Amino acid sequence: QHRTVANLAATLTHGGDTTDSHQPVQPFALIGDEDRNHLPDGLVDAYPLAQVQLGMLVEMLADDGRNKYHNTTTFRIKDGRPFDVDALRRAGQSVVERHEMLRASFDLDAFSVPLQLIHATAELPVTVLDLRGKSFEQQAEARRAHIITERATAFQLDRAPLLRVSALVESDEAWWLSVSVCHPITEGWSHRTLLSDIVEGYLRLRAGEELREATVPGVRYADFVAAEQASLDSEDDRSYWRGLLTDHAKFELPAGWGDAEPADQAVTVKVPLADLTTALQSAARTTSTSLKAVLHAAHLKVMSQLTAEDSFCTGLVSSGRPELEGAERVYGMYLNTVPFAYRRGARTWAELIHQVFDRETELWPHRRFPMPVMQRELGDGTRLLDVRFSYLDLSDAQADSELVDADSGDGEGATEFGLAVAARGSGLLLTADPAVLGRAAVDRLAAMYRAVLESMAADVDGDARKAF
Repeated sequence: QHRTVANLAATLTHGGDTTDSHQPVQPFALIGDEDRNHLPDGLVDAYPLAQVQLGMLVEMLADDGRNKYHNTTTFRIKDGRPFDVDALRRAGQSVVERHEMLRASFDLDAFSVPLQLIHATAELPVTVLDLRGKSFEQQAEARRAHIITERATAFQLDRAPLLRVSALVESDEAWWLSVSVCHPITEGWSHRTLLSDIVEGYLRLRAGEELREATVPGVRYADFVAAEQASLDSEDDRSYWRGLLTDHAKFELPAGWGDAEPADQAVTVKVPLADLTTALQSAARTTSTSLKAVLHAAHLKVMSQLTAEDSFCTGLVSSGRPELEGAERVYGMYLNTVPFAYRRGARTWAELIHQVFDRETELWPHRRFPMPVMQRELGDGTRLLDVRFSYLDLSDAQADSELVDADSGDGEGATEFGLAVAARGSGLLLTADPAVLGRAAVDRLAAMYRAVLESMAADVDGDARKAF
């Protein structure tokens, strides 16, 4: 509502009650006595899975060979000194000790509801692969082979931590940090913070310093689970989504665009936007919205050219992270892919961007109502969403760009969506199921995104009704 510091300051009330009324969820408070009496020893808490966590686990256990929601990423660390495995092990273990979700395991059938069990301790696996002495090409191939092996080695869901760390030593000046994680315990923000926390701890130890003593926030992932349960009890939330799904058609990707013989790996195509970023940010300021709204509007424009429907729903990844002090430091899976309604009619790009921004503002209070429940209760037996759009702004330097070469990152993951569009200011990443959208189709879509965004950047008051 208030997009600038000056505008926000002007709206603040003076002398109001600033007391934090949040009452944290106490350990074991979200489960019944019978479940509590059957818990194994060595736990500090246990509570139900969030519905999106459960949905991810179901997709993982379906075991179609793609290891959905099992992610591996690697980043180059420009340290300037020889690698120290003991420092990495200590830094990683300290992060595990601080964060409950890194000590979580899942039990899907031994209790009245699927539970996540928070263990008092968990030992982080750390491995080292020495690539010194190999050529640049051999090192690149070894890193790629490492990622493939890591992706093929699934976690045992009943054992914590659902996390593995490796170091791939390039030289006496640089090494690669590789992190494999079970996606239901983290999302993008948590994952980037995890990388930063490990690297920061490693560098402090490497410099002969002690690890930083971290304060424990007064909020936990259990508070998000409790908020989701409150949304499930809200008829207002349920009614909102029922009305939206009733009033808008489901968006479906065109039939026949998949490869005749689809490969096992997802199709990924990047749409670089670095040369347009300044102009797109200007469009966001001109419309008093956000870069996210600009990129999301472009996405919806492209999707509208793939369907004859006047109005439709496609997916938006939304965060339900509690709006409480310290919550940004609590690892967890806070994401919920919700239906986002689009209706044709915007005459200019500015008008379209406003509509998209206002629609997200409207759905914000209802964003914690979980998609899996919408699917079960409000769907017609088919998938509600085949396409998702996500935006992640990591510009707040969670990881020091001078030390963590984020642009060097490589990795792999998979989801169950026909098309996933991940947006950042520097560009878009399109990831598609090749059985639904083949390489030629994804390349065609990438060109459409680029053309739409070029038009937006050139003139935010330009015609949004033309075809691309």
